[in-house]
Amino acid sequence: RASTKYATYIGQGGLGMPDRDYYLKKDDDKMVKTRAAYEKHVEKTLALAGDKNAAASAKAILDFETQLAEVQWTKVDNRDPVKRYNKTPIAKLGELTPGYDWKAALGAAGIANKVDYVIVNQPSYLKGFNEILAKTDLATLKSYFEWQLLRSYSEYLSKPFVDADFAFYGTTLTGVTENRPRWKIG
Repeated sequence: RASTKYATYIGQGGLGMPDRDYYLKKDDDKMVKTRAAYEKHVEKTLALAGDKNAAASAKAILDFETQLAEVQWTKVDNRDPVKRYNKTPIAKLGELTPGYDWKAALGAAGIANKVDYVIVNQPSYLKGFNEILAKTDLATLKSYFEWQLLRSYSEYLSKPFVDADFAFYGTTLTGVTENRPRWKIG
């Protein structure tokens, strides 16, 4: 019936590793080693981009992402489609994230005035994210967003970025030892 309406979903995200367990499992040797490798990878990528304090930035980013992981839903919680379907009027989004300008965000996404509501997959995550964001210093947020941008586009940057990205996401996480030829990437 509503085939002419947009359905916009908002859900948890923001982690550089596959899921919250990579951050939170403190007694799992594999996860501990992966976290350490991830921090080194973030440091290397930021250093390639010119960050003079890449080690400190990488530590701050890992700490920030760990806080995000703590408020994210588990895989089991995310399997429940009823629990994840929270139809929320645009006007009520501010109750989950006081101070966040949803009108501007939806406008930037090109859907302002096209939706009356959104489906919020994990309402408690939005609330938790908002609280974490409010208490995080600006330098950490700048480093985090720089890292997210670099991470998203590493495969399109120069060879050192491609190699660093593959070393972690290809080899460390999945065990693949050889990257595809450059012309096949992307």
